[in-house]
Amino acid sequence: MKVKENDSDKRSNARLDLSLEISLPDQNGKTINISASGVYFEVITNDICAFAIGTTHPVKIAAITNTPGFEERKIRLNGNGCIVRSDIKEVTNRGNKLCIALKFKDVLGIVPNDI
Repeated sequence: MKVKENDSDKRSNARLDLSLEISLPDQNGKTINISASGVYFEVITNDICAFAIGTTHPVKIAAITNTPGFEERKIRLNGNGCIVRSDIKEVTNRGNKLCIALKFKDVLGIVPNDI
C-alpha cells in the first residue's frame, strides 16, 4: 500500500534543473527547471500583465543534446503553454524579475540544428 505524504510533490513528471535560453514573443528568459509537462523560468519585464495566470504563449527553448557516442547537436523545442503561476521575485532598474511556471499544452516539437 502506498502512503501519500501531505507535503509530497504533486508533480507527475521529474524535473531537470537546467538553465536554457527560452524565447516568448517580445521576451527572452532563462529556464530554472524543465519537465515533460512544463517549464519554470525567469524573465525581466515591465509588462507583468503579459504573464497573467491563464494566458497562453508560444515558447522556444534552445538546448544542446549530448548523447554518448554521438556529436553534440543544437536543437530547439517549440510549443505552446499556459501560465499556471507567476511570482515577482525582484524589482530591478531593468524591470520586474518574474518567475513563471508554464504548463505545456501539447508535446513540444523538436527542430534540429536551429540555435
